[in-house]
Amino acid sequence: MTSDKGKRKVQRVKGVKHDFLTLADAVPLTKKGLQILKLLGAGNPAINVAKVVGCSRSNVCYWKNKFLNMGAIKLQVHDVVQIYKLTPYGSKVLTRGEGYFPEVCCLEDYAIKFEVKEWEKVPLNWKRLGRPRNWEKLGIKIGNIRVVRTSKSVIIHPGRLRGFDVDELVMLSGRIVERVRMVLENRFGLILSEVGVPLHHPITRFYSEEAGELVKLGTTIVEDVGSIDNSPPERVPHEEYVGKDLAKARLLMPLKLTRLEQRVEDVEKKLTDLSNNVCELVSVLKTALLPKPAGEFPSQPVEDQRYIT
Repeated sequence: MTSDKGKRKVQRVKGVKHDFLTLADAVPLTKKGLQILKLLGAGNPAINVAKVVGCSRSNVCYWKNKFLNMGAIKLQVHDVVQIYKLTPYGSKVLTRGEGYFPEVCCLEDYAIKFEVKEWEKVPLNWKRLGRPRNWEKLGIKIGNIRVVRTSKSVIIHPGRLRGFDVDELVMLSGRIVERVRMVLENRFGLILSEVGVPLHHPITRFYSEEAGELVKLGTTIVEDVGSIDNSPPERVPHEEYVGKDLAKARLLMPLKLTRLEQRVEDVEKKLTDLSNNVCELVSVLKTALLPKPAGEFPSQPVEDQRYIT
């Protein structure tokens, strides 16, 4: 008789929704895991995701393998750097909604300038970037983040970020800037101003099919609003919006259009029902108010004059 000690116990599946297991049921989706899913699905490399989220690459690889096995992401570019794409199932997990899949948006480099109160005590290997007019431009890289030095300030460039939420991308950009600032102050001894100044408003891009069709008719640039362009170095048609409010409105536009279509359908149904009810009411009123032919009324005696006017 064989021993049962070597056999593994099979755990029973506790909950099934809509005839399949959801990702949240199969894997306990933490807040950090949800953030990793958003960034990986938006096309960010795993090394960048680890830096933005603030975790190890092994942690990102753990979640990446889980998401691949569950079908939440799929491999889009297989090269030295692997790029993943969000699947409709992964989009459904993120939005927790039916039929609405978020669109990937790209936050352009949201650089922040800090005034330098005291320069570094530990030497930094600043490299010359150019001589624009009357000041010398120097720069270094801390990790993958570019830092530019002017005569009186330091400018931190967090680079492009991709995701599904404009507010979250701006917040992540600020976190990257703050980490680089802490490195400059704690490791190299710089003393920077407490509050940084953005070089420009947040600029968000959407690479949509509509932009590709509109660019064929010509590019459009509206100051302080945005543009439809295919400018270098990418030369890829895109919609560009200045400021968070316009970008958020553009991001929610497909969902709002879906809701508007549903409301129009509801209104059409109500109007159809109302029209049918009015037709029935008119038919009843015609029957009640129109005079009947003389043959249908009972004949009255000539002597009875009470109902003859």
